[in-house]
Amino acid sequence: MPDLCDLLPAVVPEPPPLSPVAAEHYARLFGELRDEFVQRTSQGRMSDAESREWARLEHAHRVVLMLLAGLDGELSELANRAWRELPEPERVAIKQEARTARAGFSRLFAMTGRW
Repeated sequence: MPDLCDLLPAVVPEPPPLSPVAAEHYARLFGELRDEFVQRTSQGRMSDAESREWARLEHAHRVVLMLLAGLDGELSELANRAWRELPEPERVAIKQEARTARAGFSRLFAMTGRW
């Protein structure tokens, strides 16, 4: 009787590339699974997209957004707060500034290239 290890191929072949439709489906599926995981593990504290984006943003970028949005006070301390802990007027101002920054930075190509 042959050894089972002799029956296995020495090199596992690469899977065929995914079609664009399958790649989009898997990206959406894994994104939904990630969102569900985040919601369950954080007990709902980070269940919305704005909270996740704020949490992923680097501290320095949070401070700069707050500064550009015209917020005052101890910005470094405020930047440590969760998104939903910020008062509604401050969140609205930060979101407006983020939209403005997104439009402005979308025109950068040469400065953001890695060549």
